[in-house]
Amino acid sequence: MLLTSEFVTARFHALKEKAPNLDIVTELAPGPNEEIDVVFAFKLPDGLASRLPNLKMASSVGAGADGLLQAKDLPRSVRVTRAADPGLGFSMAQFVTAHILQHFRSLPLMAAQQRAGQWKRLLLPEADKVTVGIMGIGAIGSVVATALEALGFRVVGWARSESAERKVRTFTGNQELEEFLRASNFLVCLLPFTDETRNLLDKEKLAFLPKDAYLVNVARGGIVAEDELVALINSGHLAGATLDVFATEPLPAESPLWQNEKIVVTPHVAAQPSVEPVVEQFLENLRRLEAGETLINEVDRQLGY
Repeated sequence: MLLTSEFVTARFHALKEKAPNLDIVTELAPGPNEEIDVVFAFKLPDGLASRLPNLKMASSVGAGADGLLQAKDLPRSVRVTRAADPGLGFSMAQFVTAHILQHFRSLPLMAAQQRAGQWKRLLLPEADKVTVGIMGIGAIGSVVATALEALGFRVVGWARSESAERKVRTFTGNQELEEFLRASNFLVCLLPFTDETRNLLDKEKLAFLPKDAYLVNVARGGIVAEDELVALINSGHLAGATLDVFATEPLPAESPLWQNEKIVVTPHVAAQPSVEPVVEQFLENLRRLEAGETLINEVDRQLGY
């Protein structure tokens, strides 16, 4: 397991405690590392997988596996898994609803009025006349949808394929994407990052949103064309955005996103899987891998999720 951040280090300590007999390697030796057959990490830099000739499984410590799949030298034979935490949906719902409500109830404007010593009552908006569109209406998206519906919002979803299990009206495929976007006063992006979703929300797609729509991106930065989003905000078509993820992370200090008053920037903290369930899933997958059983939360390498 390569220690790339504090996020990963916390799982390292839990692994040492729960599986003291597990041989954990934290630094690679020069040349091939034939003794390593499993990787537990957030990212795989190019060139790393080729130094692990006996690699059988690459497990993500996060909910997304794109950090592993981006490695061009990762053999197709390597099994890839992602982390799932039952509490992740609640954490994501808290973040998304907080930022939607902040904009919906004009809290930044009222904070400015307070600083100016200005008593000015605002018209109370009606949630049942506002539609929140959720892109990526899977396990996490469904929890977010339930929370928003409980607050009185109309909620619709968009997904690549149809499913009878979805509880909200869901638009599917590219043929219904424009209709979905035109209906969304708030747009929440929860899509996985794949070749198909890379820059999916570009100027053309974002322009389909109604005037004064607001974007919340808690998926991956590469899904939104950031410069084109800023242009639509500055032009007045979009009211603003909350961005928790970015094409380059950490977000560079010189990025104009920091200084845009209509954009809320947060450092990829919308939701994180808890340490215990993620480590337990990893250890269970180790057992299943050795036993030749079906893995938990295995990623379809072709789909990317």
